[in-house]
Amino acid sequence: MERSTAIVGGIIALLVVGALVLWSGVWLQFVDPGSYERTTVTVVDEDGRELGAVDARIADTWQQRLVGLSRTESLAADEGMVFVHDRQERHGYVMRAMSFPLDIVFVAENGTITRIHHAPTPADGASESDLREYSGEGKYVLEVNRGWTNETGVRVGDRVQIPGETTDPAGTGDESVSDRQTASTPSCDAGPTGTPSPTNATVTALDETCTPLGTVSVAIADNDSERITGLSDTDSLAWDEGMLFVFPETGEHAFVMREMSFPLDIVYVAPNGTVTRIHHAPVPDGEYERRYPGTGKYVLEVNRGWTNETGVSVGDRLRLPNVTAS
Repeated sequence: MERSTAIVGGIIALLVVGALVLWSGVWLQFVDPGSYERTTVTVVDEDGRELGAVDARIADTWQQRLVGLSRTESLAADEGMVFVHDRQERHGYVMRAMSFPLDIVFVAENGTITRIHHAPTPADGASESDLREYSGEGKYVLEVNRGWTNETGVRVGDRVQIPGETTDPAGTGDESVSDRQTASTPSCDAGPTGTPSPTNATVTALDETCTPLGTVSVAIADNDSERITGLSDTDSLAWDEGMLFVFPETGEHAFVMREMSFPLDIVYVAPNGTVTRIHHAPVPDGEYERRYPGTGKYVLEVNRGWTNETGVSVGDRLRLPNVTAS
């Protein structure tokens, strides 16, 4: 009996110690990331104009992604780290054991920036449970000094060029940044186009080769009253119908399914037409209103499943009506 009690006590002690190690983040020091390769990461705007470039360490193993910059005391103004994941999906980053603040830039497989976070250093003594998660959609994540994206003018919808990843693998290395942008990303007629304030507005989705994926006729919500009402007074949508919400400026927004009687795809769109986030929102159950956040100047609402049916994904472009918000 005494032996059994001792064994149980030992197990409990080990569990407590393990919990403390996880809680404090001490376990991170035992992870060996190995050596890092380096590359130059360049960001260009929609016209192919270079906005900024950094000498970046490449974190493409789970150990390197886990350690990240936590063992780095500081970065030079033109340094960073690029995290390479196996596939494009939603990821969450934390500032574990970080001693300086960061801009955390999520990048789609085709190089489109989908989200930017400005992350401060965690409070002294912060536990794992205290760490804020910075989430986004992409295959790549670029970490640079906090404020770098503001200083360079980098924003959601711009393109990140990572040699061997998002740029043309057949390139010779002699072409200019503008040439590489043209080779890897055709100049699609995306974003706001056509006659201002059209009466029969449509939105067309285009993939990275400018191939049309689908078109919907849209009602326009370009003022506060229309944006608040949304589709709440609509019984249903035809498969090729939707609503386009237009905001005065690009920003962080959050939509809810208040008084909705049918499910939606909620698509956030940058000023240049780049899809930055997609939610598949069910009809709400009860009074709880889940928030569907994202970054953009436009939000397209269509029947749930439309983006899956047409193959629209984060990083694709939308050809939008030329509408100004009030």
